[in-house]
Amino acid sequence: MVVSASPILSIRNVSKSFPGVKALDRVSMDVLPGEVHALLGENGAGKSTLMKIISGIIPKDSGEILLDGKPVHFSSPRDALKAGIALVQQELSLVPYLSIAENVFLGRWPKKGIQVDWETIVSETRRLLERFGIQEDPRTPVGSLSVAEQQMVEILKAVSRPNVRILLLDEPTSALSEEEVNRLFELISEIKKTGIGIIFISHKLNEALRIADRVTVLRDGQKVVTEEASRLDERMLFEYLTGKPVAFSETTYEGDHTGANVVLSLENFSAGGFVRDVTLRIHEGEVFVLFGLVGSGRSTLARGLFGLERIEGKVILGGQVIKPRNPKEAITLGIGYLPEDRRNALVYELPVFANITLAILSLVSRRGILRIREEMHLANDFVRSLRIKTPHVFREVLYLSGGNQQKVLLARWLARKPRILIMDEPTRGIDVGAKFEIREMVRDLARQGLTILYITSEPIEALEVADRIAVMRNGRIARIFEYPKDVDKTMLLAIASGVS
Repeated sequence: MVVSASPILSIRNVSKSFPGVKALDRVSMDVLPGEVHALLGENGAGKSTLMKIISGIIPKDSGEILLDGKPVHFSSPRDALKAGIALVQQELSLVPYLSIAENVFLGRWPKKGIQVDWETIVSETRRLLERFGIQEDPRTPVGSLSVAEQQMVEILKAVSRPNVRILLLDEPTSALSEEEVNRLFELISEIKKTGIGIIFISHKLNEALRIADRVTVLRDGQKVVTEEASRLDERMLFEYLTGKPVAFSETTYEGDHTGANVVLSLENFSAGGFVRDVTLRIHEGEVFVLFGLVGSGRSTLARGLFGLERIEGKVILGGQVIKPRNPKEAITLGIGYLPEDRRNALVYELPVFANITLAILSLVSRRGILRIREEMHLANDFVRSLRIKTPHVFREVLYLSGGNQQKVLLARWLARKPRILIMDEPTRGIDVGAKFEIREMVRDLARQGLTILYITSEPIEALEVADRIAVMRNGRIARIFEYPKDVDKTMLLAIASGVS
Protein backbone atom coordinates (compact mmCIF):
# COMPACT_ATOMS: atom_id res chain seq x y z
CA MET A 1 0.00 0.00 0.00
CA VAL A 2 1.17 3.54 -0.75
CA VAL A 3 1.28 5.22 2.65
CA SER A 4 0.17 8.83 2.58
CA ALA A 5 -0.73 11.38 5.25
CA SER A 6 -3.20 12.90 2.82
CA PRO A 7 -6.18 10.73 1.82
CA ILE A 8 -7.69 11.23 -1.61
CA LEU A 9 -11.18 10.72 -0.24
CA SER A 10 -12.41 11.43 3.29
CA ILE A 11 -15.89 10.68 4.59
CA ARG A 12 -16.74 12.47 7.82
CA ASN A 13 -19.79 11.66 9.98
CA VAL A 14 -22.06 10.92 7.03
CA SER A 15 -25.67 10.04 7.90
CA LYS A 16 -28.64 9.06 5.77
CA SER A 17 -32.21 8.07 6.67
CA PHE A 18 -35.07 6.60 4.67
CA PRO A 19 -38.67 6.25 5.88
CA GLY A 20 -38.51 3.99 8.92
CA VAL A 21 -34.79 3.21 8.52
CA LYS A 22 -31.55 4.96 9.50
CA ALA A 23 -29.27 3.59 6.80
CA LEU A 24 -26.10 5.41 7.89
CA ASP A 25 -25.29 6.88 11.28
CA ARG A 26 -22.24 9.20 11.39
CA VAL A 27 -19.97 6.98 9.29
CA SER A 28 -16.37 8.05 8.68
CA MET A 29 -13.57 6.50 6.60
CA ASP A 30 -10.60 7.48 4.40
CA VAL A 31 -9.19 6.15 1.14
CA LEU A 32 -5.46 6.59 0.44
CA PRO A 33 -3.69 6.76 -2.94
CA GLY A 34 -2.90 3.30 -4.29
CA GLU A 35 -4.98 1.58 -1.61
CA VAL A 36 -7.64 -1.13 -1.85
CA HIS A 37 -10.01 -0.37 1.01
CA ALA A 38 -12.54 -3.18 1.54
CA LEU A 39 -15.98 -2.09 2.76
CA LEU A 40 -17.79 -5.00 4.41
CA GLY A 41 -21.13 -5.45 6.10
CA GLU A 42 -24.22 -7.61 6.14
CA ASN A 43 -27.12 -6.76 3.84
CA GLY A 44 -28.75 -3.63 5.22
CA ALA A 45 -25.55 -2.50 6.95
CA GLY A 46 -25.34 0.62 4.79
CA LYS A 47 -22.62 -0.24 2.25
CA SER A 48 -24.70 0.41 -0.86
CA THR A 49 -26.15 3.60 0.61
CA LEU A 50 -22.66 4.92 1.28
CA MET A 51 -21.53 4.04 -2.26
CA LYS A 52 -24.56 5.82 -3.72
CA ILE A 53 -23.78 8.94 -1.70
CA ILE A 54 -20.10 8.95 -2.71
CA SER A 55 -21.00 8.47 -6.38
CA GLY A 56 -23.70 11.19 -6.38
CA ILE A 57 -26.70 8.89 -6.88
CA ILE A 58 -28.40 10.02 -3.65
CA PRO A 59 -27.70 12.98 -1.33
CA LYS A 60 -26.47 12.62 2.25
CA ASP A 61 -28.51 14.03 5.14
CA SER A 62 -25.49 15.30 7.07
CA GLY A 63 -21.72 15.00 7.28
CA GLU A 64 -18.95 15.84 4.83
CA ILE A 65 -17.22 14.33 1.82
CA LEU A 66 -13.75 15.68 1.06
CA LEU A 67 -11.52 15.20 -1.99
CA ASP A 68 -7.89 16.07 -1.33
CA GLY A 69 -9.03 17.70 1.88
CA LYS A 70 -11.61 19.99 0.23
CA PRO A 71 -15.39 19.60 0.79
CA VAL A 72 -17.35 18.48 -2.29
CA HIS A 73 -21.10 18.25 -2.98
CA PHE A 74 -22.48 16.00 -5.70
CA SER A 75 -26.00 16.47 -7.03
CA SER A 76 -25.66 13.72 -9.67
CA PRO A 77 -23.38 10.85 -10.78
CA ARG A 78 -22.08 13.18 -13.50
CA ASP A 79 -20.80 15.56 -10.81
CA ALA A 80 -18.99 12.72 -9.03
CA LEU A 81 -17.50 11.45 -12.29
CA LYS A 82 -16.24 14.93 -13.17
CA ALA A 83 -14.59 15.05 -9.75
CA GLY A 84 -12.82 11.74 -10.43
CA ILE A 85 -15.07 9.18 -8.71
CA ALA A 86 -16.12 6.20 -10.86
CA LEU A 87 -18.59 3.51 -9.77
CA VAL A 88 -18.63 -0.01 -11.24
CA GLN A 89 -21.86 -1.64 -10.11
CA GLN A 90 -22.59 -5.35 -9.74
CA GLU A 91 -24.98 -5.16 -12.70
CA LEU A 92 -22.81 -4.32 -15.71
CA SER A 93 -23.82 -1.48 -18.03
CA LEU A 94 -22.10 -2.57 -21.24
CA VAL A 95 -23.69 -2.67 -24.70
CA PRO A 96 -23.19 -6.29 -25.84
CA TYR A 97 -23.30 -5.72 -29.61
CA LEU A 98 -20.66 -2.96 -29.47
CA SER A 99 -16.92 -3.69 -29.38
CA ILE A 100 -14.64 -3.41 -26.35
CA ALA A 101 -13.27 -0.14 -27.72
CA GLU A 102 -16.72 1.33 -28.36
CA ASN A 103 -17.82 0.42 -24.83
CA VAL A 104 -14.70 1.83 -23.18
CA PHE A 105 -15.25 5.22 -24.89
CA LEU A 106 -19.06 5.09 -24.80
CA GLY A 107 -20.52 8.57 -24.50
CA ARG A 108 -17.21 10.31 -25.23
CA TRP A 109 -16.10 9.03 -28.61
CA PRO A 110 -13.35 11.29 -30.06
CA LYS A 111 -14.10 12.88 -33.41
CA LYS A 112 -12.35 14.05 -36.56
CA GLY A 113 -14.44 16.96 -37.63
CA ILE A 114 -18.01 15.68 -37.51
CA GLN A 115 -17.06 11.98 -37.79
CA VAL A 116 -16.13 9.54 -35.03
CA ASP A 117 -12.36 8.93 -34.88
CA TRP A 118 -12.50 5.12 -34.89
CA GLU A 119 -8.74 4.79 -35.35
CA THR A 120 -8.06 6.67 -32.12
CA ILE A 121 -10.74 4.72 -30.21
CA VAL A 122 -9.21 1.38 -31.22
CA SER A 123 -5.57 2.42 -30.67
CA GLU A 124 -6.24 4.00 -27.27
CA THR A 125 -8.19 0.95 -26.13
CA ARG A 126 -5.40 -1.36 -27.34
CA ARG A 127 -2.90 0.71 -25.35
CA LEU A 128 -5.13 0.49 -22.27
CA LEU A 129 -5.54 -3.29 -22.60
CA GLU A 130 -1.78 -3.79 -22.99
CA ARG A 131 -1.04 -1.48 -20.05
CA PHE A 132 -3.08 -3.67 -17.73
CA GLY A 133 -2.00 -6.98 -19.26
CA ILE A 134 -5.28 -7.97 -20.93
CA GLN A 135 -4.90 -10.00 -24.13
CA GLU A 136 -8.02 -9.04 -26.09
CA ASP A 137 -8.64 -7.46 -29.49
CA PRO A 138 -10.30 -4.05 -28.87
CA ARG A 139 -12.64 -4.74 -31.83
CA THR A 140 -14.13 -7.85 -30.17
CA PRO A 141 -17.88 -7.53 -29.44
CA VAL A 142 -18.44 -7.39 -25.68
CA GLY A 143 -21.33 -9.86 -25.95
CA SER A 144 -18.89 -12.62 -26.96
CA LEU A 145 -16.81 -12.22 -23.79
CA SER A 146 -17.17 -14.16 -20.55
CA VAL A 147 -18.68 -12.49 -17.49
CA ALA A 148 -15.20 -12.02 -16.01
CA GLU A 149 -13.90 -10.41 -19.20
CA GLN A 150 -16.93 -8.11 -19.33
CA GLN A 151 -16.25 -7.14 -15.71
CA MET A 152 -12.71 -6.16 -16.69
CA VAL A 153 -13.97 -4.09 -19.62
CA GLU A 154 -16.34 -2.28 -17.25
CA ILE A 155 -13.44 -1.48 -14.92
CA LEU A 156 -11.22 -0.34 -17.80
CA LYS A 157 -14.07 1.87 -18.99
CA ALA A 158 -14.01 3.55 -15.57
CA VAL A 159 -10.23 3.98 -15.23
CA SER A 160 -9.81 5.11 -18.85
CA ARG A 161 -11.06 8.56 -17.88
CA PRO A 162 -7.96 10.73 -17.35
CA ASN A 163 -9.18 12.32 -14.10
CA VAL A 164 -10.28 9.20 -12.16
CA ARG A 165 -8.94 9.21 -8.59
CA ILE A 166 -11.35 6.88 -6.80
CA LEU A 167 -12.75 3.58 -8.13
CA LEU A 168 -15.79 2.05 -6.40
CA LEU A 169 -16.18 -1.70 -7.06
CA ASP A 170 -19.50 -3.17 -5.91
CA GLU A 171 -19.36 -6.99 -5.64
CA PRO A 172 -17.08 -7.42 -8.69
CA THR A 173 -16.46 -11.14 -8.03
CA SER A 174 -20.02 -12.28 -7.30
CA ALA A 175 -20.44 -14.20 -10.58
CA LEU A 176 -16.81 -15.24 -11.18
CA SER A 177 -14.99 -18.55 -10.84
CA GLU A 178 -11.82 -18.82 -8.74
CA GLU A 179 -9.58 -18.56 -11.80
CA GLU A 180 -11.49 -15.51 -13.05
CA VAL A 181 -11.18 -13.89 -9.62
CA ASN A 182 -7.40 -14.33 -9.85
CA ARG A 183 -7.34 -12.51 -13.20
CA LEU A 184 -9.51 -9.70 -11.84
CA PHE A 185 -7.25 -9.29 -8.80
CA GLU A 186 -4.24 -9.02 -11.10
CA LEU A 187 -6.00 -6.14 -12.87
CA ILE A 188 -6.85 -4.44 -9.56
CA SER A 189 -3.19 -4.77 -8.47
CA GLU A 190 -2.08 -3.03 -11.66
CA ILE A 191 -4.62 -0.25 -11.14
CA LYS A 192 -3.28 0.28 -7.60
CA LYS A 193 0.15 1.08 -9.06
CA THR A 194 -1.31 4.12 -10.84
CA GLY A 195 -2.21 5.70 -7.49
CA ILE A 196 -5.98 5.27 -7.84
CA GLY A 197 -7.74 4.59 -4.54
CA ILE A 198 -10.16 1.65 -4.64
CA ILE A 199 -13.17 0.88 -2.43
CA PHE A 200 -13.92 -2.85 -2.76
CA ILE A 201 -17.31 -4.19 -1.61
CA SER A 202 -17.67 -7.94 -1.19
CA HIS A 203 -19.49 -10.54 0.88
CA LYS A 204 -16.61 -12.99 0.44
CA LEU A 205 -14.41 -12.50 3.47
CA ASN A 206 -11.44 -14.49 2.17
CA GLU A 207 -11.35 -12.41 -1.03
CA ALA A 208 -11.57 -9.14 0.87
CA LEU A 209 -8.65 -10.12 3.11
CA ARG A 210 -6.66 -11.24 0.10
CA ILE A 211 -6.99 -8.07 -2.00
CA ALA A 212 -7.44 -5.31 0.61
CA ASP A 213 -4.87 -3.15 2.34
CA ARG A 214 -7.39 -1.96 4.92
CA VAL A 215 -10.90 -3.07 5.89
CA THR A 216 -13.84 -1.06 7.21
CA VAL A 217 -16.83 -2.96 8.64
CA LEU A 218 -20.34 -1.49 8.90
CA ARG A 219 -23.13 -2.93 11.01
CA ASP A 220 -26.66 -1.51 11.25
CA GLY A 221 -25.56 1.71 9.59
CA GLN A 222 -22.64 2.36 11.93
CA LYS A 223 -18.91 1.85 11.52
CA VAL A 224 -17.64 -0.98 13.70
CA VAL A 225 -13.93 -0.92 12.85
CA THR A 226 -11.27 0.14 10.35
CA GLU A 227 -8.17 -2.06 10.48
CA GLU A 228 -5.19 -3.21 8.43
CA ALA A 229 -6.18 -6.36 6.54
CA SER A 230 -2.97 -8.09 7.64
CA ARG A 231 -4.18 -7.95 11.26
CA LEU A 232 -7.52 -9.63 10.54
CA ASP A 233 -8.77 -13.12 9.75
CA GLU A 234 -12.17 -14.51 8.66
CA ARG A 235 -13.18 -15.38 12.22
CA MET A 236 -12.57 -11.83 13.43
CA LEU A 237 -14.41 -10.35 10.45
CA PHE A 238 -17.41 -12.63 11.01
CA GLU A 239 -17.70 -11.40 14.59
CA TYR A 240 -17.36 -7.75 13.53
CA LEU A 241 -20.01 -8.23 10.82
CA THR A 242 -22.59 -10.02 12.93
CA GLY A 243 -21.76 -8.97 16.47
CA LYS A 244 -21.90 -12.67 17.38
CA PRO A 245 -19.24 -15.29 18.17
CA VAL A 246 -18.30 -17.62 15.34
CA ALA A 247 -20.17 -20.91 15.09
CA PHE A 248 -19.11 -22.44 11.76
CA SER A 249 -20.97 -25.69 11.25
CA GLU A 250 -19.71 -28.99 9.97
CA THR A 251 -21.57 -30.79 7.19
CA THR A 252 -25.18 -31.28 8.26
CA TYR A 253 -25.73 -34.69 6.61
CA GLU A 254 -28.65 -36.19 8.48
CA GLY A 255 -28.89 -39.73 7.21
CA ASP A 256 -29.71 -41.98 4.32
CA HIS A 257 -32.62 -40.81 2.14
CA THR A 258 -32.45 -43.72 -0.26
CA GLY A 259 -35.45 -45.35 1.44
CA ALA A 260 -37.62 -42.28 0.89
CA ASN A 261 -39.88 -41.77 -2.11
CA VAL A 262 -38.15 -40.61 -5.29
CA VAL A 263 -39.61 -37.20 -6.10
CA LEU A 264 -37.54 -36.31 -9.18
CA SER A 265 -35.81 -38.70 -11.56
CA LEU A 266 -33.74 -37.74 -14.60
CA GLU A 267 -32.72 -40.34 -17.16
CA ASN A 268 -30.34 -39.41 -19.99
CA PHE A 269 -31.48 -35.82 -19.48
CA SER A 270 -30.15 -33.11 -21.81
CA ALA A 271 -30.88 -29.36 -21.83
CA GLY A 272 -30.01 -26.29 -23.85
CA GLY A 273 -27.70 -28.15 -26.20
CA PHE A 274 -24.99 -28.22 -23.50
CA VAL A 275 -26.14 -30.39 -20.58
CA ARG A 276 -25.94 -34.03 -21.71
CA ASP A 277 -26.82 -37.51 -20.45
CA VAL A 278 -27.60 -36.61 -16.85
CA THR A 279 -29.07 -39.41 -14.77
CA LEU A 280 -29.93 -38.89 -11.10
CA ARG A 281 -32.66 -39.39 -8.49
CA ILE A 282 -33.69 -36.99 -5.74
CA HIS A 283 -35.66 -38.23 -2.75
CA GLU A 284 -38.39 -36.68 -0.63
CA GLY A 285 -37.04 -34.42 2.12
CA GLU A 286 -33.55 -34.40 0.62
CA VAL A 287 -31.24 -31.46 -0.06
CA PHE A 288 -29.54 -32.61 -3.24
CA VAL A 289 -26.68 -30.25 -4.06
CA LEU A 290 -25.57 -29.71 -7.64
CA PHE A 291 -22.05 -28.29 -7.36
CA GLY A 292 -20.15 -26.82 -10.30
CA LEU A 293 -18.07 -23.88 -11.39
CA VAL A 294 -19.32 -21.10 -13.64
CA GLY A 295 -20.10 -22.56 -17.08
CA SER A 296 -20.40 -26.15 -15.85
CA GLY A 297 -24.05 -26.43 -16.95
CA ARG A 298 -25.66 -26.44 -13.50
CA SER A 299 -27.88 -23.42 -14.23
CA THR A 300 -28.76 -24.74 -17.68
CA LEU A 301 -30.03 -27.95 -16.07
CA ALA A 302 -32.20 -25.93 -13.69
CA ARG A 303 -33.57 -23.78 -16.49
CA GLY A 304 -34.42 -26.90 -18.46
CA LEU A 305 -36.45 -28.34 -15.58
CA PHE A 306 -38.34 -25.05 -15.30
CA GLY A 307 -39.22 -24.94 -18.99
CA LEU A 308 -36.72 -22.26 -19.97
CA GLU A 309 -34.48 -24.50 -22.11
CA ARG A 310 -35.25 -27.20 -24.65
CA ILE A 311 -34.87 -30.62 -23.01
CA GLU A 312 -34.49 -34.24 -24.10
CA GLY A 313 -34.52 -37.52 -22.20
CA LYS A 314 -36.89 -38.58 -19.44
CA VAL A 315 -38.03 -36.44 -16.50
CA ILE A 316 -40.21 -38.15 -13.87
CA LEU A 317 -41.78 -35.99 -11.17
CA GLY A 318 -43.82 -37.74 -8.49
CA GLY A 319 -44.11 -40.86 -10.65
CA GLN A 320 -45.37 -38.90 -13.69
CA VAL A 321 -43.33 -38.42 -16.87
CA ILE A 322 -43.24 -34.69 -17.64
CA LYS A 323 -41.74 -32.35 -20.21
CA PRO A 324 -42.37 -28.72 -19.20
CA ARG A 325 -42.33 -26.46 -22.25
CA ASN A 326 -42.50 -23.20 -20.32
CA PRO A 327 -42.45 -21.90 -16.71
CA LYS A 328 -46.24 -21.89 -16.46
CA GLU A 329 -46.34 -25.64 -17.13
CA ALA A 330 -43.47 -26.24 -14.71
CA ILE A 331 -45.25 -24.33 -11.93
CA THR A 332 -48.49 -26.21 -12.54
CA LEU A 333 -46.58 -29.51 -12.30
CA GLY A 334 -45.19 -28.49 -8.90
CA ILE A 335 -41.73 -27.10 -9.68
CA GLY A 336 -40.53 -23.95 -7.89
CA TYR A 337 -37.45 -22.07 -9.08
CA LEU A 338 -35.27 -19.40 -7.47
CA PRO A 339 -33.03 -18.24 -10.36
CA GLU A 340 -29.36 -17.37 -10.00
CA ASP A 341 -30.16 -13.69 -10.57
CA ARG A 342 -33.10 -12.63 -8.40
CA ARG A 343 -33.60 -9.56 -10.62
CA ASN A 344 -35.18 -11.93 -13.13
CA ALA A 345 -37.82 -13.06 -10.63
CA LEU A 346 -38.67 -10.15 -8.33
CA VAL A 347 -40.78 -7.15 -9.33
CA TYR A 348 -38.85 -4.44 -7.53
CA GLU A 349 -41.52 -1.78 -7.82
CA LEU A 350 -44.14 -3.98 -6.14
CA PRO A 351 -44.42 -4.27 -2.34
CA VAL A 352 -43.37 -7.28 -0.30
CA PHE A 353 -46.87 -8.77 -0.06
CA ALA A 354 -47.46 -8.62 -3.84
CA ASN A 355 -44.14 -10.32 -4.60
CA ILE A 356 -44.91 -13.10 -2.13
CA THR A 357 -48.35 -13.85 -3.59
CA LEU A 358 -47.33 -13.51 -7.23
CA ALA A 359 -47.26 -17.29 -7.84
CA ILE A 360 -50.62 -17.96 -6.12
CA LEU A 361 -52.87 -15.17 -7.42
CA SER A 362 -55.60 -17.65 -8.26
CA LEU A 363 -55.65 -18.79 -4.62
CA VAL A 364 -55.98 -15.27 -3.17
CA SER A 365 -58.64 -14.02 -5.57
CA ARG A 366 -62.32 -14.60 -6.15
CA ARG A 367 -63.91 -14.11 -9.57
CA GLY A 368 -60.81 -12.31 -10.75
CA ILE A 369 -60.70 -9.88 -7.80
CA LEU A 370 -57.75 -10.08 -5.41
CA ARG A 371 -58.58 -10.52 -1.73
CA ILE A 372 -56.09 -8.03 -0.30
CA ARG A 373 -56.77 -8.93 3.33
CA GLU A 374 -55.89 -12.57 2.63
CA GLU A 375 -52.73 -11.47 0.83
CA MET A 376 -51.75 -9.33 3.83
CA HIS A 377 -52.33 -12.17 6.28
CA LEU A 378 -50.29 -14.64 4.21
CA ALA A 379 -47.45 -12.18 3.65
CA ASN A 380 -47.23 -11.23 7.33
CA ASP A 381 -47.00 -14.91 8.27
CA PHE A 382 -43.99 -15.36 5.98
CA VAL A 383 -42.37 -12.11 7.12
CA ARG A 384 -42.49 -13.46 10.68
CA SER A 385 -41.50 -17.07 9.94
CA LEU A 386 -38.62 -16.20 7.57
CA ARG A 387 -37.54 -13.16 9.61
CA ILE A 388 -37.78 -10.80 6.64
CA LYS A 389 -36.54 -7.38 7.72
CA THR A 390 -39.00 -4.81 6.41
CA PRO A 391 -40.90 -1.96 8.10
CA HIS A 392 -44.16 -3.45 6.75
CA VAL A 393 -45.44 -5.64 3.90
CA PHE A 394 -46.28 -2.53 1.85
CA ARG A 395 -42.57 -1.70 1.50
CA GLU A 396 -41.34 -1.98 -2.10
CA VAL A 397 -38.91 -4.89 -2.53
CA LEU A 398 -36.49 -2.44 -4.19
CA TYR A 399 -35.61 -1.01 -0.77
CA LEU A 400 -34.87 -4.33 0.93
CA SER A 401 -31.36 -5.73 1.32
CA GLY A 402 -30.26 -8.59 -0.96
CA GLY A 403 -30.71 -11.21 1.74
CA ASN A 404 -34.23 -10.06 2.52
CA GLN A 405 -35.10 -9.93 -1.18
CA GLN A 406 -34.00 -13.55 -1.42
CA LYS A 407 -36.24 -14.44 1.52
CA VAL A 408 -39.20 -12.77 -0.21
CA LEU A 409 -38.55 -14.93 -3.26
CA LEU A 410 -38.31 -18.02 -1.06
CA ALA A 411 -41.62 -17.09 0.59
CA ARG A 412 -43.28 -16.89 -2.85
CA TRP A 413 -42.46 -20.50 -3.62
CA LEU A 414 -43.23 -21.79 -0.14
CA ALA A 415 -46.68 -20.21 -0.50
CA ARG A 416 -47.07 -22.26 -3.69
CA LYS A 417 -46.13 -25.50 -1.86
CA PRO A 418 -44.10 -27.08 -4.69
CA ARG A 419 -43.19 -30.75 -5.00
CA ILE A 420 -39.58 -29.76 -5.58
CA LEU A 421 -37.84 -26.42 -5.10
CA ILE A 422 -34.85 -25.54 -7.28
CA MET A 423 -32.54 -22.98 -5.66
CA ASP A 424 -29.82 -21.66 -7.98
CA GLU A 425 -27.04 -19.87 -6.03
CA PRO A 426 -29.49 -18.76 -3.31
CA THR A 427 -26.77 -17.05 -1.25
CA ARG A 428 -25.11 -15.18 -4.11
CA GLY A 429 -24.56 -11.49 -3.32
CA ILE A 430 -25.81 -11.65 0.27
CA ASP A 431 -23.90 -11.18 3.50
CA VAL A 432 -22.44 -13.85 5.72
CA GLY A 433 -25.19 -13.62 8.35
CA ALA A 434 -27.98 -13.90 5.74
CA LYS A 435 -26.15 -16.83 4.13
CA PHE A 436 -26.20 -18.69 7.44
CA GLU A 437 -29.93 -17.96 7.82
CA ILE A 438 -30.75 -19.19 4.30
CA ARG A 439 -28.82 -22.42 4.84
CA GLU A 440 -30.55 -23.04 8.16
CA MET A 441 -33.94 -22.45 6.51
CA VAL A 442 -33.07 -24.91 3.74
CA ARG A 443 -32.20 -27.63 6.24
CA ASP A 444 -35.36 -26.91 8.23
CA LEU A 445 -37.54 -27.08 5.10
CA ALA A 446 -35.99 -30.44 4.20
CA ARG A 447 -36.74 -31.75 7.69
CA GLN A 448 -40.36 -30.75 7.05
CA GLY A 449 -40.39 -32.93 3.91
CA LEU A 450 -39.65 -30.42 1.12
CA THR A 451 -37.41 -31.76 -1.64
CA ILE A 452 -34.71 -29.28 -2.68
CA LEU A 453 -32.32 -29.17 -5.63
CA TYR A 454 -29.68 -26.75 -4.34
CA ILE A 455 -27.20 -25.34 -6.88
CA THR A 456 -23.98 -23.66 -5.79
CA SER A 457 -20.42 -22.89 -6.86
CA GLU A 458 -19.26 -22.52 -3.23
CA PRO A 459 -17.67 -25.78 -1.99
CA ILE A 460 -18.03 -24.99 1.72
CA GLU A 461 -21.69 -24.15 1.20
CA ALA A 462 -22.22 -27.42 -0.65
CA LEU A 463 -20.70 -29.40 2.20
CA GLU A 464 -22.66 -27.56 4.89
CA VAL A 465 -26.12 -27.95 3.37
CA ALA A 466 -26.07 -31.22 1.40
CA ASP A 467 -27.48 -34.69 1.98
CA ARG A 468 -25.87 -35.74 -1.31
CA ILE A 469 -23.68 -33.87 -3.80
CA ALA A 470 -23.40 -34.21 -7.58
CA VAL A 471 -20.46 -32.43 -9.22
CA MET A 472 -21.00 -31.04 -12.73
CA ARG A 473 -18.33 -30.33 -15.32
CA ASN A 474 -18.70 -29.51 -19.01
CA GLY A 475 -22.43 -30.21 -19.04
CA ARG A 476 -22.20 -33.63 -17.44
CA ILE A 477 -22.33 -35.16 -13.98
CA ALA A 478 -18.71 -35.92 -13.11
CA ARG A 479 -19.39 -37.67 -9.81
CA ILE A 480 -22.06 -38.15 -7.15
CA PHE A 481 -21.11 -38.30 -3.45
CA GLU A 482 -23.59 -40.25 -1.35
CA TYR A 483 -21.93 -39.22 1.92
CA PRO A 484 -20.73 -35.56 1.97
CA LYS A 485 -19.01 -36.11 5.33
CA ASP A 486 -16.37 -38.10 3.42
CA VAL A 487 -15.66 -35.19 1.01
CA ASP A 488 -13.65 -32.00 1.43
CA LYS A 489 -13.44 -28.66 -0.37
CA THR A 490 -10.27 -29.58 -2.27
CA MET A 491 -11.81 -32.76 -3.68
CA LEU A 492 -14.94 -30.94 -4.89
CA LEU A 493 -12.91 -28.20 -6.60
CA ALA A 494 -10.52 -30.71 -8.15
CA ILE A 495 -13.35 -32.74 -9.72
CA ALA A 496 -15.22 -29.62 -10.84
CA SER A 497 -12.03 -28.27 -12.44
CA GLY A 498 -11.12 -31.54 -14.15
CA VAL A 499 -8.01 -32.03 -12.00
CA SER A 500 -7.09 -35.66 -11.49
